Amino acid sequence: MKPMKLFSPLFRLGCLAAGVAALRGADAPLRDLQPAVPVAARIQLLEEFVDHHYYDPAGLMYSHLNWREERPFTAGDFSGRDSTIAGPEPHQWLSYENSAFISGIFLLAQCYHYEATKDPLALERARRAFGSLEANYRLTEQRDPRAEGPQQKAGIVEAAGSAGGSAGFFCKPYYGRATDHTSTEQHFWPLLALYHYYPLATPEVRGRIVQIFREVSQRWRNGYRINYFGETWDMEQSNPRAQRHMFLWAVMHRLAFAITHDQASYDEFARLDALFGAIPTPRETAWGLGRPNYVSTEDRSFHIQIVAGAEVLMDLEPAHAERYRRGIREWWKFSQIGQREDFLSYYFIRIDTTTGAWEKLPLAIKPRALWRSSYLLQNATLPICWYGTRERQAVSSAIVARLVPEMRVEAEQRYSALYRGLTKEQLKWFADPEGVMPKELHWMLNVLQGDALAFYSLGYWYARAHGLPTP
Repeated sequence: MKPMKLFSPLFRLGCLAAGVAALRGADAPLRDLQPAVPVAARIQLLEEFVDHHYYDPAGLMYSHLNWREERPFTAGDFSGRDSTIAGPEPHQWLSYENSAFISGIFLLAQCYHYEATKDPLALERARRAFGSLEANYRLTEQRDPRAEGPQQKAGIVEAAGSAGGSAGFFCKPYYGRATDHTSTEQHFWPLLALYHYYPLATPEVRGRIVQIFREVSQRWRNGYRINYFGETWDMEQSNPRAQRHMFLWAVMHRLAFAITHDQASYDEFARLDALFGAIPTPRETAWGLGRPNYVSTEDRSFHIQIVAGAEVLMDLEPAHAERYRRGIREWWKFSQIGQREDFLSYYFIRIDTTTGAWEKLPLAIKPRALWRSSYLLQNATLPICWYGTRERQAVSSAIVARLVPEMRVEAEQRYSALYRGLTKEQLKWFADPEGVMPKELHWMLNVLQGDALAFYSLGYWYARAHGLPTP
């Protein structure tokens, strides 16, 4: 397959006009995403859908929606037999799980959109995505622990905490409220986006961005402890998590230095980069090193953070560009393990650590007495597939095409195929090609991923902004 050439501006405009005419109206359903519609028009439809359906009344972006009905989940979408993660009600968990993550990706997409086209609409969409991050940041910034009541642990009730917010923290805002829950990605994508948005922002917003970078860097320099549904993870000490997550924290401190010029941020970047800057793939870390094989789930989708982080460090730390380029190349190749010809990835696979050969795992569910959580998916292996790696490769393939010369043709071909095949089906969370999904998990087949909306937008505009071939 030969890499596709850029269409002329006149041809692009004609295709866009034809596509928009077919999809006219802000409420055009996503089922109109069809291969016959030009890719530019499909991206416009995705972004219009985000504009009109992806912000809650407080301005926070949603995470996952009801795929069939293209709306936020409600309590009535779930029954007592459904197996979901412990904690918030399932409709709240899904609605806000990746709010900050998605807001950052979509903001970054609109920065590239503006760079490629100078369209004022891109700046307006960027402003609104920034508003979602701002709303999230204010939740913990203005949090009053005294209003949350006493804390109980092991039968001991402790007095409510003292007044005062918690600066430097993007949370998972279940119920649209401040929580203790977060993840590395809920900070990485917002900060990467704010770094790119800074030159486009108003002076007032630029001041706020400087404040956020300074506070995030200062807070997390004091320790990388993350709470997730009652578990506390010390990311720097949590092998094998540390090898991938701590590289991202190094990137975030380097971005903070670029914006704030605080030497402490650069010093922390240098410390973490010395420890984790080799960015090995999981096959090269404790998951694989010294073992004949290991079971892989979401580690392959994590590649997009490594690729995006290494890309920005190639620019900010050019003396080490080849080390970061190697990370981009190897993680992109790693992401393709377990992937089918239709770009669906088996969620559970066993990987041979020496050769990279893989096999899907059969249906196996632990006896209930051995479960360590109430969520069936965390107590089983299933030959099911998910779409998450596919949409992330829409971005990483464009980066590889730009920065890894020996893989340019292969990356362009994959990028082109991903966008040519983009339909509403590719916005799902999970697929069940073998019909083995337990009834308790059938709800997982009706989840529209905000990740997909944001990543397909970002991959398209990244390519346009850098003059790469787009289908």
